[in-house]
Amino acid sequence: YIQQWEREWDEFYAGKEDIIWHPSESVVRFINSTIKKEGKKVDRILDIGCGNGRHISYLAKEGFPTCGIDISQKSLDIATKWLSADTMNAAPELKKGCVTAIPYPDEYFDVVICFGVLDHLFFDDVETAIFEIDRVLKPEGLVFLSLRSTRDTDCGRGDEMEHNTFVINGNVEEGLPQHFFDAVEIKDILVNFSLKYIECEERLYGDFLSYIYSRWVVAAEKIKIAHG
Repeated sequence: YIQQWEREWDEFYAGKEDIIWHPSESVVRFINSTIKKEGKKVDRILDIGCGNGRHISYLAKEGFPTCGIDISQKSLDIATKWLSADTMNAAPELKKGCVTAIPYPDEYFDVVICFGVLDHLFFDDVETAIFEIDRVLKPEGLVFLSLRSTRDTDCGRGDEMEHNTFVINGNVEEGLPQHFFDAVEIKDILVNFSLKYIECEERLYGDFLSYIYSRWVVAAEKIKIAHG
């Protein structure tokens, strides 16, 4: 499925009309309330599924050395062009790569941001991705996740591929699998992490505000394993 997802995301970014050019409020809040407030020392941040670079631009301007990976070369081309024109001290490192095989060594990052990536994977791949995130994080490193929730109106729509995973036709991400997480799944996949916070953010729109767009926002810390 990797080549198919690469093709789908290349098509998404080639269209450009649905690209978002500002950082998510939940990422901004995570950086300010968890990293800055606690005075955490951060040498490197990894943005997984960095897309056009909307979070990298924000993080770089905040002074954080940031790397980005994405499965779509088209998105990386857009990010490179945008970030090179942006005002920053050094151009962030961008690599083509997948969350299930992160192209960085063990314990390399202090923080990993993974916004809207895991919910486009089948669940076996989600577990592989979490293992990879764990691998590249330093002990006591932080991970930020944004995941689609089972409370979302789209959960149950389209063609079911596996439990809570659907291909939904007629939206901007048509052709991509969409997994909807419940709280139990999140707890299970983060067994090697301690939760800093978990919230569910929802937006209502459509006729008479009848449509619920629902996402989990999760911040967790990698558990430091004592040896000997």
